[in-house]
Amino acid sequence: MLAGCTRPGSSAAPQTFANRGPNAQVPDPNLLLGVSPRSMAATSVPAFTKRFKVKVTMVAPQPGADFAQGAVDVVLVDQETLAGLVDQKRVEPLDRTLIANRKLVEPPFDDPPFDPGSAHSVPKDYSVVGFALAARPGAAAPVTWADFFALASTFPGQVAVPDDPAIVVGAALVATGHDWNSAAASDLDDARSLLIPLRGSLVIGGSVDSGRLGGGLAVLCTGLGFREPGHGVRFVVPPEGTIARPRLLCIPPYAPDPVSAHAWLNHALDPLTAARDTERTGRATPVGEASFALPPALLANPAVYPPALPPVTLGFADTTPAGLEARADIWHDMTAPAAGR
Repeated sequence: MLAGCTRPGSSAAPQTFANRGPNAQVPDPNLLLGVSPRSMAATSVPAFTKRFKVKVTMVAPQPGADFAQGAVDVVLVDQETLAGLVDQKRVEPLDRTLIANRKLVEPPFDDPPFDPGSAHSVPKDYSVVGFALAARPGAAAPVTWADFFALASTFPGQVAVPDDPAIVVGAALVATGHDWNSAAASDLDDARSLLIPLRGSLVIGGSVDSGRLGGGLAVLCTGLGFREPGHGVRFVVPPEGTIARPRLLCIPPYAPDPVSAHAWLNHALDPLTAARDTERTGRATPVGEASFALPPALLANPAVYPPALPPVTLGFADTTPAGLEARADIWHDMTAPAAGR
């Protein structure tokens, strides 16, 4: 296992790729990369190979992050998967001296609650939760979470939400003036009071198709799919707050090429690499210095980057077990058939 990159000669400090002395960390000759090619620009791997002279072998991402020992060096996971891996001690602590570009990661991604201090991961990219809206005669132009839920009352059956109590109740909490992750009983009662009257008006399990709303008026979703929305469709990130859904790079236990793995994490945070990946995927990068290499239209697209003005309060889903249970209770009441039906 890596304990500050436990390899011959790695006990001496400092250990950086810039070193050219006898204690330098030399990248391994190989890298087993468990990241989908669709998650990066076509130039990412060739640029890394050219710089470090490392042979990169693509490894199919494993379902459920079920890593075979020594089968992969770097993997891309979501927030929930990473938190589980950290709890189970199935992901290596990182040697931060080998990831100089980590200093370029902007808040709140530099110190997320699910991986304090980014001890086990670096953020690759993220999407934000908001709502997609289709123009409709007679409908006002909503900009807040309260506006979104009010649409469901005005236009029953035309506003959709995912079958996801953590997301929907979180948005309802913000709509009623509370923190997305609140577990306070009084706050959750306010969210319940907003949602229960909308039972039967909100379409639960609604979906979107390639940036269109399929005849509906609005849907709570991430910005993915709305980078180039259809005519009359726009994506809204409410300024009072929302959550980011990050994807993170980490190193599984017994990675056979840990130095090259750290080099890849540092490479992914290089501003030019991050900018090219964002153009390829339509997911924002948390690397602030990447903005100079991105088209202005992409930076101004709310389906990719949350608006700078007015500034959006951005956080992560970080709800306590009690809070999740309370959300499930509200959701049960939302989805249960009404008496007498």
